[in-house]
Amino acid sequence: MKKILSIFVMLLATVSTFAQDYGEFSVKHSSSQDELQQYVGQHVQVFKYNGYAGMYAKEGHDEYIFKSKFGGVVGKTYKIEKIKAGKQIVFELSDESGAKIKAKVNANGSRDYKGMQSCKSFFLVDKFNESKQSQIGITFANSEGEVVGKSIDYIMDTAKDSYPKAFLIAQSELDGTKVKGTKEVLQKIFLPLGKILSNHKVKAQFKVVGIKDVLSSVVIYNVQNTENPSIVRSGSITNPEATIFKEDLSGHYISALSKVEKPSNAAIRYGKTTTIEDKNITKYSYIDNVIDILIFGGSKQFDFVLKNISDNSIKVVWNEAVFVDFDGTTSKIMHAGTKYSQREGDQPATTIIKGAKIEDLAAPNCNIRYSDTLKEWVTESMYPKDPALSPGQLKLMLPIQIKDVINEYVFIFDVSYVYNHPERLNL
Repeated sequence: MKKILSIFVMLLATVSTFAQDYGEFSVKHSSSQDELQQYVGQHVQVFKYNGYAGMYAKEGHDEYIFKSKFGGVVGKTYKIEKIKAGKQIVFELSDESGAKIKAKVNANGSRDYKGMQSCKSFFLVDKFNESKQSQIGITFANSEGEVVGKSIDYIMDTAKDSYPKAFLIAQSELDGTKVKGTKEVLQKIFLPLGKILSNHKVKAQFKVVGIKDVLSSVVIYNVQNTENPSIVRSGSITNPEATIFKEDLSGHYISALSKVEKPSNAAIRYGKTTTIEDKNITKYSYIDNVIDILIFGGSKQFDFVLKNISDNSIKVVWNEAVFVDFDGTTSKIMHAGTKYSQREGDQPATTIIKGAKIEDLAAPNCNIRYSDTLKEWVTESMYPKDPALSPGQLKLMLPIQIKDVINEYVFIFDVSYVYNHPERLNL
C-alpha cells in the first residue's frame, strides 16, 4: 500500500480554548442535566492532543485530567451510562469489559484539578461513524471535469501541533496514491491531474500523471513526457520552470570580453585582443605598448595577469579602480591581499617594474557582505540570480599610472546565458 501523504494544518488556539473541541462530533457543553441526557448511551473517546498537552498538563489540560485523575485511557472507546449535573458535571463511563470510571467536568469551564474543563473533549464516536458513511465515495475531478480521485476513508487525526480534526483519505485514480486532507484541500490537489504542462522555450511537454508528495504549502506532482513516457519527473506545477523544466532550462552565465577602451593618452597605441582557451576557460589577451594582460571574468570577480612591457615602472592605482554593474551602478573594487573589513579603506598602489608582472583579481565591493547566519564574509555573484536573462554588460576600469599620469583602461564584458541542453529548446 502506498504511503498516505499528509497535509499538516496549524490551528492557533488562545488560552481560553485549550480544551479539545471536535466540532460537530463534540459533546456540547451544558450545565443542564436534561439537555445532557441526549448523550446517554452514546460512545465517546478522548483523543491525545500533541500540541499543548505537556505544556499545560499541570494547569488542568483535559487529556491530563482524564488520564491521571480519573483513570481514563486516551483513545479508548467508552459508553456513557449516566450524566449528572451539579457543581460539577459527572460522566459515568464504561468500557467493553464493563469496567466503569467517573469523569468530572467543571461546570464553570475553569481549568483546575477538580475536573476536565469542557464536555467538548468527549468525541462522539457513533455520530462520527454515521457521518463517515456519507463521506466515503466522494469524487474529485480535474480541470477537464474528469474524475481522477475518490474518497476511501474518513478519519479523526491528531496531526502535530493541531487539534484533532476530521480528514478524508482520497485515492488517485491515475496512480493509486493516497492523500489526506479536507474536502476543499483535496479538490485543489486533484484539479491538475491530467493537465499538460508546456514552456514556450522547451520542445517537450509533460502530463501530470500522479501525486508524489504533499507538503505544508506545496504539492509535488509526478509528470510524464507526452512523447516519451519513460521520461518521468516530479515537481511543483505552480512553478514548472523551477522544477519540471529546470533541467531543460539549466545553464550558466559567461562573460566575453567585447571591447577594451584604451586611455586617451596618445602615446599609448591601440592594442590587440585575442581569445585563448586554457583548461576549458576562455581567457582574453590584450597587448599594447604598455601592458600585456590576460584577463577573464568569473561569477564573482575578474582574474588577470598583468605584465609591464613599457620602458618605465607602472602602478595599478587600486583606490581609483571602478566596477560598473549592468544598470550603470559603480562600485570600488578590492584585490588580492585586501582584508574584507578594510575593502572600503585605502588600498596602496601596486608597482610593477619594467618586464615584471603580477597575478591579481578585482572583486566589486558592492557584492561583498558579512553573513550573520554563516558568521563569515561572502561574495555574491556578479550575474543575475534568475537564469536565461540577457543582462547586458559589466565593466572594469583599471587605472595604470605611468610616471605622474593615470591612464584608464576599461574592459567591457558582454554577459550571456549558455544553455546546457540547447537541443531541447525552441531556439
